[in-house]
Parts: sequence; C-alpha cells; structure tokens
Amino acid sequence: MHSTTGFFSLLSLALAVSASPMAEKRAAFTLQNGLDAQALNAQFQTLSATSPCTAGQSACIGGAFAQCANGQFVSFPCSGGLTCVALPLVNSPGTSITCDTEADAAARIAATGATGGIAGRSLESRAAFTLQNGIDAQNLNAQFATLSATSPCTAGENACVGGEFAQCANGRFFSFPCAAGLTCVALPLVNSPGTSITCDTEADAATRIANTGATGGISG
Repeated sequence: MHSTTGFFSLLSLALAVSASPMAEKRAAFTLQNGLDAQALNAQFQTLSATSPCTAGQSACIGGAFAQCANGQFVSFPCSGGLTCVALPLVNSPGTSITCDTEADAAARIAATGATGGIAGRSLESRAAFTLQNGIDAQNLNAQFATLSATSPCTAGENACVGGEFAQCANGRFFSFPCAAGLTCVALPLVNSPGTSITCDTEADAATRIANTGATGGISG
C-alpha cells in the first residue's frame, strides 16, 4: 500500500514538473498572439477591395473574408451575425483569420492579456478623431456630387467626379474609371485623423462611415 501511494505521489510530481515548462511556454507567446491579432485587425480596417495584395494573402475586408488572386482581393461574406476577424491561436504562436462574433473575438483577445479591444485601441482614444473622420468623408462625398468634368479645380486636387477618381491638371479634372462594381468615394481613415479617396463598393463605404458613428449614409 505504501509503495503504491509513493508511486502515485512520484507520478503526480513528475506530471507537475513536466507541465510547468508548457505553462511558461504558453505565457511566452499568448500575449504576443493577442497583440498580433489586434495589429492585423487594425490593418484590415485600412483595406478595401482595390488594395494591392500578394497571391494567396488572406485578410478581412469590410467584414468579409478575403483572399488575394491575380493581384486583387476576392471576398467571401461571413454568415449572418458574424464578421471576419483575426484571432490569437491558443496552443502555439500565431494568429488565424476566421468569421466570428465581435463579442467572442474581443473576449478571446482580452483573454491573452492584450488590452484595447479587437483592434488594440480603446473607444476613448478613437473617439477623438474617428467620428470627425466620418463626418469629413460625408462632407467630401456631398461636395463630389456637385462636381462635373468642367468644374474649376486646383492643380493636384483629387476628387470623385461622376463615380470616377479624378485629378486636377491644367485647371480641369481628368478622370480615371474605377473597376467594375466600384465607385469613387471618400472614406474615413482608421488610425489617424483624415480621409482618403479611393474606389470601393457603396456598401463597404457606407459601412466604414457608419462605423465611425456618423449617421446619414455616404453623403450625410
């Protein structure tokens, strides 16, 4: 009886010793996985369907899973109630890109010890410029709706004219059509104050502006 008890005591001690390095190993990469997932999610928020990409590259664009083929992203919508997001792996270093609820994604990232939500920024720090970026994008889109090819302009000025990207040269706008299914639109920047002008779907543009807290659609 004593020898059996001693055997199990030694076995328990051996298991505890062997498990300890694994716990330390997980701790070494768990937080980094959370930070890496946040960095990816922040990067994904800056992408659009026309963003340059490398063959086989995966990303999230406008809440849809996207993969690069022939130099452009092809998107695959998530099922109802889910959105595309980068998540931290649990048992090894790295991240994964999948469809999940925002609440579950936030919980998984928080469980790594990373703070600041899905994209690593608190709502308070974003609020300083995020809403204003959305409003500024709406104002630009409303202004663009009044322009034509003969509207006066300043050299180097960029705009959207008739759904096409346009740049001013020699006092007039020269237009460059967007790819099929896309239209020129002003979008709010995600990581800093300001806006960008690019080709995007109207649905994605409306979502990006709505995500800033601005109401009233693309043009406000």
